[in-house]
Amino acid sequence: MTTLTTLTQADFDIALLESTDDAIRGLFSQEVLDAFHANLLTKRSIKPEEIPRELPTVSLVLRKYFGPSAETIERAIAQKLYSKCNIEFRKVENYQLIDYVKGVRGKPNGEAPRLEPDKVSLPLQDDFDPFFLESVKEAIQEAVGEQRAKLVFHFLERDVPLDKLSRHLPSFYEALRKNFGKDSGVIETAIAKKLYEKLVIEFVETPNTGLGKYVETAFVKLAQREQEGFVNIATY
Repeated sequence: MTTLTTLTQADFDIALLESTDDAIRGLFSQEVLDAFHANLLTKRSIKPEEIPRELPTVSLVLRKYFGPSAETIERAIAQKLYSKCNIEFRKVENYQLIDYVKGVRGKPNGEAPRLEPDKVSLPLQDDFDPFFLESVKEAIQEAVGEQRAKLVFHFLERDVPLDKLSRHLPSFYEALRKNFGKDSGVIETAIAKKLYEKLVIEFVETPNTGLGKYVETAFVKLAQREQEGFVNIATY
């Protein structure tokens, strides 16, 4: 009988990748699987063949992309992986995919021991400045077009140097309102959405909420990540 202890790392990666694809395709469709791969590539620069090596981040994206269904998907992936490796699968309460995958090598014919997930490379507070500037530029360009955006940036820089944007946030918020008038709320929400997407934070739009409040909330969530032991994405 083949077990995970007799598989090479390459064989194991192939089995895990096939299990991931089979589970998502089986629960949904090939179209959904293709869309998930596209999301990983465009949002996180993870190619399908890199999924086994980026499993902690992939697991987070699963939860963001599929919401409450992610738990079912991860269990289905684990079941298929165990089946491919001829190992009995046992559901363990509060286990995530990484727990099943990490534990299975050490005890191939029994219940996997509880292991702490690896530290995940995600944006932290040090990553805020470049992501915020990118979000501002992308949101404004999409709203007004690339040519007009150049003029907008020119006027904004009269009030706030864009390369020092995060140090002058109150002045920047005021400059947005001065340049966009009654449309500033739409622009601020668009910036917030892009920022949260880059920071891998769930975005929940609330009425009459300015960009400042969204930024404040983002900082709180980034601080919580650091306390939980996440790894700064800029170090990788």
